[in-house]
Amino acid sequence: MALKASPENTIFALDIGTRSVIGLVAVPEDGRLRIAAQRLVEHRRRTMLDGQIHDIPGVAEAVRMVKNELEEELGFSLRYVAIAAAGRSLITRSCHMEQETGGGEIDRYEVNALELAAIQQAHRELASELPPGTQDFICVGYSIVSYYLDGYPISSLIGHRGKTIGADVLATFLPGSVVNSLYAVLQRVELEPLSLTLEPIAAIEAAIPENYRLLNLALVDIGAGTSDIAITRDGSIIACGMVPVAGDEITEEIVQTCLVDFDTAERMKRELVRGEDIHYTDIVGMENTVSCQELLARIDPALEKLAREISTQILAQNGGRPPRSVFCVGGGGQVPGLTEKIARHLELEKNRVVLRDRRNLGQVLIVEGDDKIPGPEGVTVAGIALVALRKLGHDFIHIMVNGVEHRLFNTREFTVGNVLALTGFNPRLLIGQNGKNLSFTLNGKRQVIYGGLSKPARILVNEREANMQTRVCHGDRIVVHPAVNGTDARVTVADLLPPPGTITVYVNGRPAEIAAQCLINGQVAQPHREIPHGSEVEICSVKPLFEWLAEHLSASPAQLGTWGVLVNGRVASPACRLHGGDRIDCHPEGEGKGNWDPESPASICPGQNTPPALKHGEESITVTVNGSPLTLTGRSSYIFIDIFNYIDLDLRELAPPIRLILNGREASFTDELHNGDTIEIGRLNFKPGSHSL
Repeated sequence: MALKASPENTIFALDIGTRSVIGLVAVPEDGRLRIAAQRLVEHRRRTMLDGQIHDIPGVAEAVRMVKNELEEELGFSLRYVAIAAAGRSLITRSCHMEQETGGGEIDRYEVNALELAAIQQAHRELASELPPGTQDFICVGYSIVSYYLDGYPISSLIGHRGKTIGADVLATFLPGSVVNSLYAVLQRVELEPLSLTLEPIAAIEAAIPENYRLLNLALVDIGAGTSDIAITRDGSIIACGMVPVAGDEITEEIVQTCLVDFDTAERMKRELVRGEDIHYTDIVGMENTVSCQELLARIDPALEKLAREISTQILAQNGGRPPRSVFCVGGGGQVPGLTEKIARHLELEKNRVVLRDRRNLGQVLIVEGDDKIPGPEGVTVAGIALVALRKLGHDFIHIMVNGVEHRLFNTREFTVGNVLALTGFNPRLLIGQNGKNLSFTLNGKRQVIYGGLSKPARILVNEREANMQTRVCHGDRIVVHPAVNGTDARVTVADLLPPPGTITVYVNGRPAEIAAQCLINGQVAQPHREIPHGSEVEICSVKPLFEWLAEHLSASPAQLGTWGVLVNGRVASPACRLHGGDRIDCHPEGEGKGNWDPESPASICPGQNTPPALKHGEESITVTVNGSPLTLTGRSSYIFIDIFNYIDLDLRELAPPIRLILNGREASFTDELHNGDTIEIGRLNFKPGSHSL
C-alpha cells in the first residue's frame, strides 16, 4: 500500500527555468519516487534570460503560485525544497583527495567528510586561479569519478576497512550572484533549500540509469535560455558544460520571420510538434496561416545554429570525440529536426540522438494516473528530487544566525562573512555611520560641531568574540550585534548663550555684564531652538549700544551723542549691537579720560571734575600671573605672549612640556587677554609690578 504524502516523508523539488517553473512533490518508495503532486506555471513576463534570474520578485511570483497550488492539493505546508542551477558561467574542477582512516569500518560520515574535503580543495584551487577582485564562485554540484581504498580503485568505500581512502571528484562552480539570486527567490516565498545541484547532473540522475553510465554518453538539457551538457564514462560523470543558446533562439527567429510578439511565437513553436498548419495574428492585426514545413524552413538557420553549438560543446567536453549516444531532455529539445541535426554534426546515426521524456523514467519514477507533465520538460525536476533523495542530509549544514537556523550548501570552508552573505544579512548593519556634522557661523566665524562616532558591530561565535574572517562549521551559533550609528550633532541657542544669559564687555577697561540674545539668520531665537545647519548665528546684546550705555552710565542718549564712543578702536553706530569681549572706549568729546571713572557721577557730564585723559587708543589691564598681579599698559589690546615682556622666566626650572593656563583652561600664545584674567605658567621667577612695553 502506497504511503500517504505528509511533511515528514515527501521531497519537494523545483525546476526554476527561463520560461516556466515546475514543482514536484514525491514520496520515496524502494529507491524510486512516487509523484504525489506537481504543477507547471509559466512566467508572466520575461523575468529570466539565458537561465539567469533578472527579476527576483517576478520569479518569486511564479514560484509562490506553484507552492500555493501544491500546498492546497496536498493539505500541508511546504518548507524545504530541492533546487538546481543552470550552468551559465559554469567552471568545473577535478580534484583528488586522500585521507587516513580511523582504523574501523568506513561509514557514510567518513565518506562524506572525504568528499567535502575534496570539494573544498577544488574551491581553494579555483580561488587561487581567479584574478583579484573576481566575485566568489560557489560549488553547486559534484560527481564522484572514482573512490580509492589504500590506493586501489573501488566503486564504494562504505563497510570496508583500510589505512587510507581517496576520491576523484568533479566539482562544478557558478558565480555567487547566480546562487544568491536563487536563495533570494526562496526567501521571498518562505522556503529553505534542502539540496542544490546542477541541472545537467540532475537530468542525468533521472534520464541515464547508473548501469548505463559505463558507456560514453552525453546528456543535453535544452531549456529556453541555456543548453546544459553532461558527459558520462566508466560509471561516472566526467565533464559538464553549457552553451547560452536554447529554445528562445528558435522563438526569437519566429518573432522576426512572422512579425509576431514573443508569446505568440512561443505558442507557434510548440505547435510545430503536431505537424499541422499554424494560425496566428501578426503585430499589425492580420490573420495568417503557415504550414508546419514552411515554418520549419523559416527557422532552419536558428535550428542549425543551435544544433551546431550544442555539438561543438559536446565534442569539447568529450575530448574531441563524439559520444556513443546523446540523450536530450527539456522543452527546448522538442522542435522537429533538432535531434537529427545534432546527430549530423556529431557524425552519429540519427537513432543515436534521442529525446527522453517521463515515459523513459520507469526505473526511478512512479506515476499514478495521467501524468500532467509527461514530456521531456518534466525530466529535470524529477532528477532534482532524486539528487535530494540520494544525498538527503549530506549537502547542507545548519548554522544559527541571531537565533534563526539556516541551511547552507556544505561545499566550502565557511567564515562568518560567507554565512552572513548567504543568509541575506543586511551588510549595512555591520558598518555604522558617524553622526552628521553641524556647520554654522557664529558672530562671523565658521563653527563645526562634529557628529558622534559610530560604534562598530560586535560579532560572537558560540558566545566568543569573533570577526568576519572567523571560521564556522555545522552547529555553530553566530550572534551579530549591529553597529550603532553616531548621533547627529545638535546645538541649541541655550548651548551658545553664557549661563547667566549675559555677555561680558569692557567699558574703558572695566568689565560689565550685559543682557544677551541669539539671532538666527537675523531673527531672535528662543533658548530651546536648535541651530540649523548652514545658518548665521549672532550672540549680541539685547539693547543697542547707546541705549545700554545711557542706562549703564546714567547719561541720556543726547549726551552720548556729544561724546567720543569707540568699539574695538573704531567709531560705532549708536544702534549697533555689542558682542562678548567688545571693548568700548567712551569719554566726553574733547576731554581725556585719564583716571576718569565712568561710574562716578562726576564723570557723567562733560566739564564736571573730568580727570586728565590717557593717550587716545591706549588702555591698561591688570591680570594675575601665578598668583601675583601684573599691569599691562601702552596698547589698545593684549595677547598671551605679551606677558613675557613683563616677567623674568627661568627656563631651567621649567621641564617641557610647558603648560599655559588662562582662566583655568589650556591657552595658546595668541589668546586675547582681558582685565581680570588669571594666568598660570609652569614655575616662574616673577617680579611683580607695573610695566610698560
